[in-house]
This record gives sequence, C-alpha cells and structure tokens, in this order.
Amino acid sequence: MFHAKILSAGFLCVDFIAACLPAIPGPGEIIYAPAGIRLGGHPANVSVDLMQLGAGRGDVEIACAVGSDVLREFAVSVLREKGVVMFLQEVEGEETSKRLTLIVKGEDRRFINDPRANQKLSFDHVLGAIKMFRTSMFYVASGMLRDFDFRVWERLKFCEEKGMVTMLDIVRPVGRGWGYVRPALRFADIMHCNVLELRGLIGLDNVEDGLRWLAEMGVRLPVISDGEKGLLSPYDDRIIRQLAFRVSVIDPSGAGDALCAGILFKLSELLQRKRFEDLSRGCSRAINVWAGCWSRMRRGDRDHARRHI
Repeated sequence: MFHAKILSAGFLCVDFIAACLPAIPGPGEIIYAPAGIRLGGHPANVSVDLMQLGAGRGDVEIACAVGSDVLREFAVSVLREKGVVMFLQEVEGEETSKRLTLIVKGEDRRFINDPRANQKLSFDHVLGAIKMFRTSMFYVASGMLRDFDFRVWERLKFCEEKGMVTMLDIVRPVGRGWGYVRPALRFADIMHCNVLELRGLIGLDNVEDGLRWLAEMGVRLPVISDGEKGLLSPYDDRIIRQLAFRVSVIDPSGAGDALCAGILFKLSELLQRKRFEDLSRGCSRAINVWAGCWSRMRRGDRDHARRHI
C-alpha cells in the first residue's frame, strides 16, 4: 500500500516522438514512420508512473514551470487525467519546453531539447509546493533549470532537515559543466543517472569507480541505469548488476523514470516503519524488482511486474 506524499520537481516538456525509423533522413529526404506527442520530462514521467503503479489521488504532486501556450493545456490535461496534483508556475510570454525524440531501429534514442519555460522555474515556487503539500518524499530532476540548478542543493538540504527522503536525478546541463550538481550530492538519499551522465559528471569511464565516488561524495544510494543491460548499484559491501526485465518494448523513452517511480513507490511502503538509514537495503531490494521499464510496458508485462512488488 502507498504510504507517502511525493513531490516531483524540475523540468517538464512535451515530447514529439518519431519511432521505428529505418534511418535518420538525409537533406531533403522524407521518411514515413509512426510519430506521436506525449508529456515528458523526468518529474512528469515519474509522477504519472507513480499514479499508474497505484498511488492514490492526492498523494503525488508535480512542481514545474510551463509557458502560456497550447502545450501548457496539453500538459495540464494529461496530468489532470492521471490524478496528479499540479503546482505549475506559468511563465508569461514564454513557451512550454519541447523535445524532439528520434528513435532509429536498433539504436539508442536521439534527443533535441528546447528548455524554454524550464529555465524560469522559481526557487520559491518549489519551496511553496513542498510546504503546502506536506511532502514526505522529494524527487528533483536537475540540469536544464538555469539559476535553480545552482541552488538545488539548498532544496535537498531543506528537505533532508525536515526528515524527507530525497532523490536526485540529473541530465546533461544546458550551457555549463557538471560541477553545479556536486554540492547537492551529500544531501541526496538516492541519486539516479544513466551511464553517459555518470561519465560526464565524474570524468571516469569505469562505472563501478563512479559508484564508489558518488558514495564518497555523500550519496547514500547511487543507482546507475544502463538501458537494456539493467542497472548497477551498491549492496552491502559489493556492487550488483541487476538485469532488466524482458518485456515487449513499445517505446524505450522514459524507462529510467519508470525505474525511479518504482523505487519511490516501494520505499513509500516502508516509510511508516523506519527512516532512510534503515531503508537502503530495502531500496536495493526494490531496485531488484524494478529494473525494467514500467510506463512503456504492455498490460500483461505490467501485471507481471506488479506481482513482484
């Protein structure tokens, strides 16, 4: 049973996805392939995934910035339909963030991001959401929030001091190096990123060395996702690699967000009984059963995953 108030904060975008491409078209070339529009951005995906996992209406909130345009209306309609509590900052005269995702068969995804309103997210707006929502778990995604990024450590520190479980997620930063995120690491109970982001952050090719470095920086439980290969994370005095579920993949985008939602959902069941210092082992067990992609699974695969919670 879900036992937490989870606030997801950071960036939100509307995804325009072209999937199953035979190749990237050349100059002047037209390729016909399936395409669609979806709500995206780590906090939006995590919030929606939590609701799909069974969180109750009123238990999941999102704090992000949107523009004053039609894409804002699209984002609001999706979040409202899923039952997510919205604390959206509307940036007058700005556009909602957009992302173009190109998926070539047999290759990793390609992204083109336009941050827009995300770069105007107010530090005080997120603080207001935390206080109003009486948050018990705080998830924040950072990297394209401009001024907010440099103060993300303050929000994590505030939440830690208030007894909340904190989770930090990162993407390649816009117009700056990775150094901005380092002060935040010591206030993160859990940190998630993928292998490429980890290498960008620490400048090391070896993922296991990177996990040890994150632990030395103060992260209590680093979780590194590696696509179809699953993930790596510390467990007791060793590092484990957990393989991903074999599933019928509809769309690989958002798989890392589904993983984060699964971890938060499982931890919510333990919050009533103990604090995070006693939860790292439980979190590792949660990782073991949530290394697959939830939000992009077919219904039969989702039912299979739920039975493992």
